[in-house]
Amino acid sequence: MSPRTPTGFYVASVCAAAFGVLMAMAGLVMDDGGGPGWGAIPGRAAAGLLAALSAVAAEALWRARPWAWRASRALAVTYAALVVTVCAAIGETAAVFVALWILIPSAMVVAPLLMYIRNRSADLFGTPFIPRPPVHPPAPYPPASALHRPPPPPPPLPPGRRPPPWW
Repeated sequence: MSPRTPTGFYVASVCAAAFGVLMAMAGLVMDDGGGPGWGAIPGRAAAGLLAALSAVAAEALWRARPWAWRASRALAVTYAALVVTVCAAIGETAAVFVALWILIPSAMVVAPLLMYIRNRSADLFGTPFIPRPPVHPPAPYPPASALHRPPPPPPPLPPGRRPPPWW
């Protein structure tokens, strides 16, 4: 029996589906600029990739699948990578600021949503097993008597000399 889907997953699923519909519509209306016909293909491919990933994430969130966190993370990382790639392909210095103006507001919404999905997925399905290296016992400590020995006595003074006042 699968666990009950949290309400936040439904909200995140609707958001992912709306983003997918928006990307599908953006891919359909892209124009190649009157060129030979190859100008809009990378943009359409990017929009199609985002639409497909958002459909997968929306389904995983709607049905509270164990891999919903990974699907949501893949959608967010792909979106950020495509924004950076498109802005870098422009080749102007101002494109870096455009990428920042797109990604910072997006991160203000997406980061808390991803944290919620990760935490609720861990609550519902547990964290995946991550093998860790074995922990070896530490080296034994020296005995306490060796750590708390009194300091050695000062060296003897030559004849006729007085010890300093702090001795």
